[in-house]
Amino acid sequence: MTLVFVKFVHYLAIVFSGGVLVGGGVIQSVYTKANQVPDSITAKILKLLGYIGLISLVILWISGIILSINLYGGFIINSAFTIKIVAAGLLLGLSAFINFHVFNSSKNNIPPNKTIMKIATMSGRGLLLIILITAAIAFS
Repeated sequence: MTLVFVKFVHYLAIVFSGGVLVGGGVIQSVYTKANQVPDSITAKILKLLGYIGLISLVILWISGIILSINLYGGFIINSAFTIKIVAAGLLLGLSAFINFHVFNSSKNNIPPNKTIMKIATMSGRGLLLIILITAAIAFS
């Protein structure tokens, strides 16, 4: 029963982190294409989405470690899983960096750097694609 709960939490975190990536990315791309800065309410929403995404990734790591140890005895499953773990680590680091960047920007009342946000969004999508593909390979 405990393993089922951990799997449920893991899958729920996947849904939240994916929703944040898509939702936040859409909102940011609309403002970027319009060459506008989000108003204060939208900026607060984006900041909240960033925190939810970061928390989701941390929960994914914790639940993933528990599942990996209980189901496979550790992290040495196959090379696809190793690539997935590396990409997930990079995504976690990227998410933390962007959250700090947005936090510092909002604290100083300046918009986040467009170039940093664009590169981070595209990198996040690429890393997520790598994670999904390697997960499908690792667990097939």
